[in-house]
Amino acid sequence: MAECDICGQEHLDATKSCSACNKVIKKYQGDTRYSMEEVRNALNHAYSHKDIDNNESYFKCEYTGIISKFNSKNETVGTYKDAFILTLDHKNPPEKELAVSLNIVNKMKGDIPSDKFKKIVIALGEYFKNDMRERELENELKQIFDPS
Repeated sequence: MAECDICGQEHLDATKSCSACNKVIKKYQGDTRYSMEEVRNALNHAYSHKDIDNNESYFKCEYTGIISKFNSKNETVGTYKDAFILTLDHKNPPEKELAVSLNIVNKMKGDIPSDKFKKIVIALGEYFKNDMRERELENELKQIFDPS
């Protein structure tokens, strides 16, 4: 018996991962943007639980803590329709470290480093709650993007 390098459950396969976790890993094999070591590290860090009946592994979004699963079909993921599908994100581009992220969060974050992204979201939240005026938002965002 082998132990899955993602979820830790025993499995019979000759692979490093159980079949449920391996379904996610296979989606990223051959993708030159991601090293398999970083994919496995991100998945291991974000692992939540397994639905044994449906052979699906669930993971936690790095930014929201929301638990979901990766797209198991070979379809293009839409931003709005598939907002709660998980994707991989470079946590602090151009560094290699990956994070598991909700699709909608990944699309919003783009290539923004995670610490700056959180500050931007907080500033926008304050603005949308009407606790901040346009000029204050502009100054806050300028400070985030160019702190000098």
